[in-house]
Amino acid sequence: MPAAFRYLIACLFILPMLAHAQTLDTLTTEQLLDRKGSAYQRERAQLRPSHYLVFDVNHTLGGFRRYRFFEGDDIHFRARGEKYHEEVYQITDSTFSVLIANEVMNRDEPVTFRLDEVEKIIIHRRIPFVTAAGTIFPAAGAVYLLADLVNNGEVSKRAWPVAGAFALSGAIFHWISNPTIRANKNHKLRVLKTY
Repeated sequence: MPAAFRYLIACLFILPMLAHAQTLDTLTTEQLLDRKGSAYQRERAQLRPSHYLVFDVNHTLGGFRRYRFFEGDDIHFRARGEKYHEEVYQITDSTFSVLIANEVMNRDEPVTFRLDEVEKIIIHRRIPFVTAAGTIFPAAGAVYLLADLVNNGEVSKRAWPVAGAFALSGAIFHWISNPTIRANKNHKLRVLKTY
């Protein structure tokens, strides 16, 4: 019997056995969005009323901009004299909570902050080419200095301005991609509710 014929017979008997009905229950829309993670919090918020943080920034030169933080989103802020880079756990009318690791108890515990306790918020933006340049340019300056050292046996005076320009431009691009904004009367942190 030829091999192709045996393959055809095997496919005719095996495929009907594999094509059986689905035995598991399908997920609801909320369960599916929960499984997808924090990128889908906005869709989940549209399904049921919930609170979310809003950071309204009103720059004199840049104009008005609104940043939204839903439960499950990462937030990077400074409050009570310390920096926090955590995931938003819960949001109420006037407070929000983040989960912080308790090393003594070996578990995460929610820590609640009032909105007026937040001093600064660090915004992480992904700007094409600018965000990448904030990381690559300082490394390029270091490679330039290293190449000059390898080629000449010492770092020449002409290499320092070039490496410094790379490092300075990288720092500027990093600052543009990750601005630190102080919460004040022009930059307000508030809680809004979806309906």
